[in-house]
Amino acid sequence: MNQEVIQSFLNLQGIAGIALIDGRSRPYFCGIDQALNFQQKEALAQGILQVIETIPEGFDSFEFQFTGHDVYIYKLKHGIVLLVLTNHSLVYAEYLKIIKDLKATLQEDIANAIATFRLIAGNMTLSGIDYSKMGQRDPNTAATSSPSVVRSSQATTNPPVTPSPSQESAVSSPAVSSSPVASAKPTSSAPSLKEVVAAFNQLSQFTADYLGPHVISNYWKSTRPDDDWLAQFQVDRTARFNLDPAIASNAQQPVIPSESELIQTWVAAFIKRCTVVIRDFPALVEQKALTDAQKVILLKRP
Repeated sequence: MNQEVIQSFLNLQGIAGIALIDGRSRPYFCGIDQALNFQQKEALAQGILQVIETIPEGFDSFEFQFTGHDVYIYKLKHGIVLLVLTNHSLVYAEYLKIIKDLKATLQEDIANAIATFRLIAGNMTLSGIDYSKMGQRDPNTAATSSPSVVRSSQATTNPPVTPSPSQESAVSSPAVSSSPVASAKPTSSAPSLKEVVAAFNQLSQFTADYLGPHVISNYWKSTRPDDDWLAQFQVDRTARFNLDPAIASNAQQPVIPSESELIQTWVAAFIKRCTVVIRDFPALVEQKALTDAQKVILLKRP
């Protein structure tokens, strides 16, 4: 393992912390331990591993925000995960040059990556840490120890693109900064197929902001009950619903009660699947995702 590459990376301006996680031994944290207590570090590690399990094959990196920092995640060989915690002083062009070398260096001896990295990095001080402010939260940052997933990136030799803000997700209560959807009074008449598709898309796109469209598309497909009538609701790779073109001309056709039950059964299974990753997802759907009319269409009531 190239010691110079590791030292150069740790000395890079804006690098506030690094973690190596393999899901078996205790995660190694460098710098991050100055900001987080033991429980927060464990929650962060478990949250990352749980979210990574939902990322389809072909994706090897993604980004999120955590306690006011931008975080980059990379899947290495043998299930090892590299986490890089950065702050606002990061020079991204320089970061791009060295992260590729760091990943290659770690994978030269992947079986001993954590032990060797611990030995090399143990006595170093990271340039990106402001020790006078570590542990303090931005007043606009939600008080939570769970990571907020931003997006996944296709497998590539380059690291993820510059992060953008997104909603919270992972192992504990997500804090959503967006305003609730404007409520609309439920109608007493049966919804049309067009209204059902619109409700599906509202829920689907809301959830895709947490876990990514490809994951959500797979969740919809894997939870759909085996019923021919539901097959007319087609979901593409971007997690967007459309009616089967063969029956699209019937979009204004009302849904009968037995069909509504099928829809709600499907949505219940989808919500249950998402709850494996986002514990408070049912509450989020109830409070943030849908209008009142859409809740009547999609959600089962006691």
